[in-house]
Amino acid sequence: MLLMVTNRSGTKGRYGDDAKPNHKYDYLYNYNNKSINEDGFDSVGKKGFEVQLMQELERLRTEEGIAHPKVGFYIHGFNNTYRESIDEIYDLEAKLKVRFGYAPVIVGFSWPSAGSLYTYLSDREKSRDSVGAFTRILLDLNALVDRNQHDCFSSVFCFAHSMGVYTLRKGMEYLSDYLGAPQGRKLFDETVLLGGDISAKNIQIGGKAEYITNFSRRVHVYYSKHDTVLRAASIKRFGSPRLGRHGALDYTNLPNNVVLVDARKYANKEAMEGYKERSGEQVSIHSSYRYHDVILDDLSQVLQSVDRDEVTNRGVIELEGKNLGNHYRLL
Repeated sequence: MLLMVTNRSGTKGRYGDDAKPNHKYDYLYNYNNKSINEDGFDSVGKKGFEVQLMQELERLRTEEGIAHPKVGFYIHGFNNTYRESIDEIYDLEAKLKVRFGYAPVIVGFSWPSAGSLYTYLSDREKSRDSVGAFTRILLDLNALVDRNQHDCFSSVFCFAHSMGVYTLRKGMEYLSDYLGAPQGRKLFDETVLLGGDISAKNIQIGGKAEYITNFSRRVHVYYSKHDTVLRAASIKRFGSPRLGRHGALDYTNLPNNVVLVDARKYANKEAMEGYKERSGEQVSIHSSYRYHDVILDDLSQVLQSVDRDEVTNRGVIELEGKNLGNHYRLL
């Protein structure tokens, strides 16, 4: 099932590239499952959104026999229109359905990126300006999980792609200001950072991504040196190595719950040849993590909380002959 939250300006499915004033946002539900460019959400409202979400989890448990139904929260990157943000969660649900054996609940957060390769810096500003709304959404999500943690909620995971990782980082930082350090239950069971457009040093102990690691039981980072989008982003960010292209800078200084996966064998131009988005466009290297079968097979095991050393088709990357337990490559 697909759901959406957006802080884009507009209404009734006509959402643009500017943010709503005063950190406001819409909860969208009742996905109509129409054809591409015609599909969308027929209803707006927080209460109806939450009711439909909980009803679907109960249906998965009682009618389909899924003991631990999963809810995924997805944050897109830069260069996405509202329409394209729907396409991304549509594709993600379809890919995970094949691997899970059922369609998980996917909740997208559509922030007002402009849908152009030439608006990187303005998208960065819009991502930052969306943090206020995003933090309030996280507080809503945390409250919903708290109210229902002994009922239907079994596993909540988070996907963040590209500049969406920056949005997640800032949102978690603000969330910490409200809630302090989490005690006991984490907000996300599994957090996955795909082609992350944040500094590589952020993931280290004491780095700015510590808020992500604090609120997540486990964090997986997928990266590829072939990501040309992040090479350009590095230049725009004054040469700072990006996490989604370089991985970590120091693997001896990572939080215990952080795992990095070098996906270069499949996140490259040759390996991605023939993979298509819902629109029929060729999938870019930067988006390969959501489409390549081998990467998705790894991701699906992560989301099912398979131990890092037991995920199939992985090889350990050692440092000076030692397995640090936090760095792997896809075989």
